Formats: sequence, C-alpha cells, structure tokens
Amino acid sequence: MKKNMKRVGWVALVLAGISLGLYSCIGSGDNYDSGQQLATDVAAIDNFLDGNGLSAIKDATGIRMVITKLGNGLPALGSDSVDVDYVGTLFSTGAQFDAGNTKGIVSNYIDGWKVALTTLPSGSEATIYIPSIYGYGNVDKASIPANSILVFNIKFNRVLITQSQIAQFKKDTTAITTYLQGKNITPVIDATGLRYVVTEQGAGQIPGWYDRVKIKYDVKVLTDDTRAVASVDQTTDDAAVRVIDNIHALRIGLQRIHVGSKITIYAPSGYAYGPAGASAGGGIAVPANTPVILEVELQGIVSQ
Repeated sequence: MKKNMKRVGWVALVLAGISLGLYSCIGSGDNYDSGQQLATDVAAIDNFLDGNGLSAIKDATGIRMVITKLGNGLPALGSDSVDVDYVGTLFSTGAQFDAGNTKGIVSNYIDGWKVALTTLPSGSEATIYIPSIYGYGNVDKASIPANSILVFNIKFNRVLITQSQIAQFKKDTTAITTYLQGKNITPVIDATGLRYVVTEQGAGQIPGWYDRVKIKYDVKVLTDDTRAVASVDQTTDDAAVRVIDNIHALRIGLQRIHVGSKITIYAPSGYAYGPAGASAGGGIAVPANTPVILEVELQGIVSQ
C-alpha cells in the first residue's frame, strides 16, 4: 500500500522580522501582477548569472544561490534558530541596505531566506538572489524600492540547537542503540549520530545535496518494526525529488550510498518527523518525537 507522508509543523507562517533587511511586507497594488513580476525578476537574475559565467543552484521558486563554500552541516528546519552573517544589497544598483549578524528562527525571516536556510547545509557561504515577491513585494521599504530584487551574501554559521533538542536526541539514540543490540545489528554510526546499515551495495554514482533522485522507501516506527506505516515511491522522473528536499535522515543516508544500493536508516525523531510527527492516509502515521526506521532503495539520479 502506498501512502504519501506529510511532515507537519516545521514551518510557521508568522513573519516577524528583527532587522530591516530580514522581514517581509508584501502589498497589493491595483495593477500589480505578482506572477508577471516573478517572471521578470527571474529572467533578470538568470541573464545576469549567465552573462557573468556564474553557476547557481536554481530553486523551483525562482531563487538562485551561488555557493562559494558548501558546508558540511545540516540545513535548518523552519522551526530552528540560526546564526548568520549577511550583507544585503539591491540587485539593480548594488547599493547596500543592511549588514550584520542575526540569530533568529527561520520562520521569522523573509521567504527568500527561508528557502536558502532550509536548503543550504550549515557552514555554507553563498550569494542569494531573491525575486522581489520573496522579499518585500511591491512595497517601498525604507531604502528598498518596491519590486526590488534582493541580493544577500551570507555566511550560514550554524543551526542553534536547543537543550530540549539535545535531550530528545540522546533519548532517541539510546532507544535506537537498545533496539539494535536486541536485534544483534551492528550499524555504521555516522558523524552526525545517525545509525544505518547498507543492506545492498550498488555500483552507481553517489548523489549530492542538489541532485534529484529516484527513491522508494518504507517508514516504520522503532517500537513496531513489523509493519510499514507508509510507503513512498518516487522512482519516476516526474516524482524524483532533490536530496535536499527530504527529511534529515534521508538527506544524510542518500549521500552515503551509490545508485543501486539499499540502506536501512535508524533515525532519531529530530532527523525524521520531529515534535509534529507525520500523517498518512488521513491518520497519524508517526507520533510526535518518535524514532523511525527507513528502508530505502536508491534507484537512480535524474539529469538536471
């Protein structure tokens, strides 16, 4: 039985900024067409990048990221707090409108930052090109004119982990270790703390953060490994998703195996569905703060 898993609760919809360049205010003029403005902005950004020979990660939203240093940490979740150094400039003139260091919850920032911080590994340094609708839209904001494309040079220093997250991680990994010992399973213990076993070794390529992959996987809760609470099949070209668009456990695990491999991942809740849990088929599939087992098959990488 195939069910679609839905991770809930990570991203709040509140926009409560803490600095001039970081909170959103989108207005609506009588003749304002946000779709047309987005298309215009994206075309301008892409023409600039192409004209200057800059290679960028192109997000489906239209946001572009030129990565100068790829970090080795995990991206933030919407509910995480982050530590970021930044300089904000206007795409049209290069004028600086803001700079500094910020520590705040990802969901409190403008939409362009939400996309960047949840898709860039922590430790990364990048230039982010943000179409106006993901910044301040068609509203003048101090030194930022309406319909301005924003450019941020950011240094994503780290995700700020809370004491409660640390305590939950320890509780979950203790439960996972007990489970594995009871089953006489000897896992690989990743530097991230994730436990996994490669059950079948493939010979293909190892995917990276931004590769689109064909995968299928079953989800089981650690306390009942006799049945899958959901099965996900993303093995067609149309269904393939980027490694970065998955939960942390899959983000990590998929970058440890070759195409053609199968891997069983034992994921603490913070790397899975967290305090919100997950639903499938109209009901709760994974309760809050529940470690899970992911049985994953990596079938291919889709050309970009």
